Amino acid sequence: MKDGFNFDGALKDLFQQDRPVLLETVTKGLAVREFLNVELPKVQQRRVDLVLSLADGSILHLEFQSTNHPDMAYRMGIYHLLLARLYRRPLRHVVLYVGDAKMRMANRLDTGSMQFGYELIDIRAIAAESLLRTGRPADYALAILAGGGVTRLPQIVERIARLKGSARDRALAQLVVLSGLRAYPRRVVTELARMGVVIDASKNPVLQQWRREAIEEGKAEGKAEGKAEGKAEGKAEGTLEGVRIVLRDLLETKFGRLPRWAEARLMKASTAQLQKWVRKVVVADTLEAVLGKKQG
Repeated sequence: MKDGFNFDGALKDLFQQDRPVLLETVTKGLAVREFLNVELPKVQQRRVDLVLSLADGSILHLEFQSTNHPDMAYRMGIYHLLLARLYRRPLRHVVLYVGDAKMRMANRLDTGSMQFGYELIDIRAIAAESLLRTGRPADYALAILAGGGVTRLPQIVERIARLKGSARDRALAQLVVLSGLRAYPRRVVTELARMGVVIDASKNPVLQQWRREAIEEGKAEGKAEGKAEGKAEGKAEGTLEGVRIVLRDLLETKFGRLPRWAEARLMKASTAQLQKWVRKVVVADTLEAVLGKKQG
């Protein structure tokens, strides 16, 4: 997420709502019966980008990636197993790389006992000119990411400027947000101004919707992380207190009522220190042999 926008969200919305020609490329011409909203639980909740039910009954998983994730093959392998078990139908995976850096990810995973492969497409392998010929607004916006996109910026803006109403609003919003993946926003704004195209982020309904979704997603992630951290902290505190109680019982059983200095030392000790003292109790002859010498 950059500048308050979620690029994955923008791309998912573009592919679902506007059906660019690029979608037909990855489906290999098969019609999309349905976009399936999928969350994959196991260890942690995983939400994949797009899962499509195709006309031949197969499932296509489309993932958008803007960085060279070092464990992408493992991640896709996990998705494959979870989706395969969920649908039990022929399954194909495509990762569409939209990042700025040179693509360096592997498209295969070989663990010895299991081999797995998926399609890895760098959007720059698709010529921007070919997307501009489709006549579809979504392809115009995607052209900024395609091969030679920045050199075709005047044509991209010109095609979008010709659109009317909501189609124009959507394509402008998509162009501005996706240009952030190439560090081109300033160029885009300059070209829009040169051609007399005005985009007011506060009035563009698509930009406002995506910003709200990004904010809500951030809140949800923060809430989930906070809840997880709270659980972890609670568990850690429970473990600490449990060890402290056990140690106090052992010490009092062996050495009688604990003096104040010993109680104070118990209260300040970490879990690791308490566990160390528990092991000492077994062989120690004195309280100080366990907790250390009294100070002051």
